[in-house]
Amino acid sequence: MQRARDITRGVSRAQFVVAVFDDWQALHSVLVDMESRERARSGAVLHARKDIPPQTSALGMLKEMKELHFVHARQHIVCTMGQLAQELSLRSAGGARSIGEALRAWCGADQAGQLENHIEQGRLVLWVELRSSEDYSVVCGMLVQASPHMVGLCSVNFES
Repeated sequence: MQRARDITRGVSRAQFVVAVFDDWQALHSVLVDMESRERARSGAVLHARKDIPPQTSALGMLKEMKELHFVHARQHIVCTMGQLAQELSLRSAGGARSIGEALRAWCGADQAGQLENHIEQGRLVLWVELRSSEDYSVVCGMLVQASPHMVGLCSVNFES
């Protein structure tokens, strides 16, 4: 499941598994488990919370965060620095008025609305890029067991 690339358009498509967590402790456990495995995984955490515990913010994936500005957002939304945050910023600058609207092209309207609702309720959304069929079975299995909420798949088109 390598990242697909459309050479003519300069677009690469990445497959992500998305999971929602209620608190930092549950997310922290998953991130520690992922970091302890041999291969580091790329991904992001998307949320609207200000209470990041020091031990969690020290983890590789959460070291740098970018604030996202959406006209209809009730709270300040932040995302781990990287391609996902960059694409969401571009969507905001391009007219997306909410995080749900920005996510809609990748996830579909229902899933994007659910993710927006989870963020508004103070939950944490973890995005993990899947690079192989092994990633699919290992990561999806781990997140389905760890997340008390939705776990879904999204394809994201990144402009190069």
